[in-house]
Amino acid sequence: MNALTYLNLMRLKNTVRDLFRKPARLIYVVALLLLLILSVQGARAGQIPEEVFRDLRELVAIATGLFLFIFLFTVWNGFSKGGAIFSLSDVNLLFPSPIHRTRALFYGLFRQILVTLLVGLFIFYQYGWLYGVYGISMGTMGVVFLYYVIAIFLGQVTAMTIYSFTSHRPGVQRVIKGILLAALAGVALWLAWGVWTHPQDRLAGLVGAAVGLPVQLVPVGGWLGWSFGATLGFGSWWPGLVLCFAFFLILLFLLTHFDQDWYEDVLRTAELAQSAIAAKKEGTLESVPGKVKVGATGMKGGWGASAFYYKHKIENRRGGILLLPPVCLIFAVVLIAFSFFTRSGGILPVFFLSVYLQLFSAGQSRVNRELLKPFVYLVPEPPFAKLLQCLRELVPSALAEAVVVFVPVGLIVGLGPGGILVCILARMSYGLLFQSGNLLLERFWSGAPKALVFFLYFLILILLTLPGILVAMLLTLGLGLPFGPVGGLLAAGIVNIPVALGLLYGLRNMLQYAEYTH
Repeated sequence: MNALTYLNLMRLKNTVRDLFRKPARLIYVVALLLLLILSVQGARAGQIPEEVFRDLRELVAIATGLFLFIFLFTVWNGFSKGGAIFSLSDVNLLFPSPIHRTRALFYGLFRQILVTLLVGLFIFYQYGWLYGVYGISMGTMGVVFLYYVIAIFLGQVTAMTIYSFTSHRPGVQRVIKGILLAALAGVALWLAWGVWTHPQDRLAGLVGAAVGLPVQLVPVGGWLGWSFGATLGFGSWWPGLVLCFAFFLILLFLLTHFDQDWYEDVLRTAELAQSAIAAKKEGTLESVPGKVKVGATGMKGGWGASAFYYKHKIENRRGGILLLPPVCLIFAVVLIAFSFFTRSGGILPVFFLSVYLQLFSAGQSRVNRELLKPFVYLVPEPPFAKLLQCLRELVPSALAEAVVVFVPVGLIVGLGPGGILVCILARMSYGLLFQSGNLLLERFWSGAPKALVFFLYFLILILLTLPGILVAMLLTLGLGLPFGPVGGLLAAGIVNIPVALGLLYGLRNMLQYAEYTH
């Protein structure tokens, strides 16, 4: 049997075998499938008249933005670490074998396709609200999923190609970065021009610009959006896919026909990825970059347990020049764009989506990283005081995130200052609630299998939100609470705070011994 064919078959066999040998992983997969079936069936349960569906060009604009972001984000990461097509095990076992590097490259590309297929499954969970707003079919969702996979795949190949040709040429990397930023600025100016030239209907101007020819000609993301629009009845589907295929052939030709020692580049990429995994296991959770900007030294405050708060402030400052982590800024842009399309439905759709996205960023705070280090357990201070000081860093970050999101969103959907303030407070209460759920998971299931932890994570956070949701529904629907949806959000936020504080009080001694969380 061909060596690479045997390797792929054995990987598939071991994956299936592990699935059945680890009940937690099997339960997790079954639960995900059931949730997917329930979301699809729930969306189809009610008959929605076609006249309430929104313009499908809006969906084309959303999909194009998604494809552009995924592709450009993957390429941008490739400047520092290349395309993560190969793992360290490939470097140790595959590269020393007598296999031509072109065949090894195809093996890595094939594996990357399988990985992106698994990553993109979350798209199908968006079918419920997309069907309710645009009335699309599961076939359309399948096309979005397929193009999403193509965007990630081509982004990885592009990143690997750029890294192979520029890894030792910082000047060339800066030029390519400048070209990418200039292209993004051009797209932004084109979208702004579309909004400016349609003062009567800003949204129509934005959508018209997003599905226009200048955006369609943007590599990969625009091409995929062009082809996706054809599946909904706008134009032809083949030009975009033909351009993507030609682009892939050009990249493949550059990798295989030029004397670039991309084996060495892949080795460094794999080592960086492995060091990031090892750092996470050891508690640092951050891969070491090439250069670290230290800036001012010293904590400038803090005594006893409060030293952890000032330590986290310094770590946040050194972590980057942005006000918020990149993932939070990305979610903010998504929510602001989403509010344009759903502003007729009020604040609730945007707020629900913000809470849903918050599930994916709740575990990224400094306190989760601190639990993996020995120092927080060794400091001779009361455990509850240390826990509260570690959580203190959440207040300014949660407030900044809520302000960045809901000030523009509130203005778009027509909320007043009071309504915007309620949304900010409610969003902060969910941040505290989700963080308490993360600590509960760390306290009792920190050593559990990853699949089980992932499943319990979503289950626990969903259960923690139920008291606030039930009280808000009872007050607004049952007792006729004034102020409508804003009143319901205020009630839910008020309920979330004692629930989170009560849970934190129950976990007050988790920092007394390291064995409690390890």
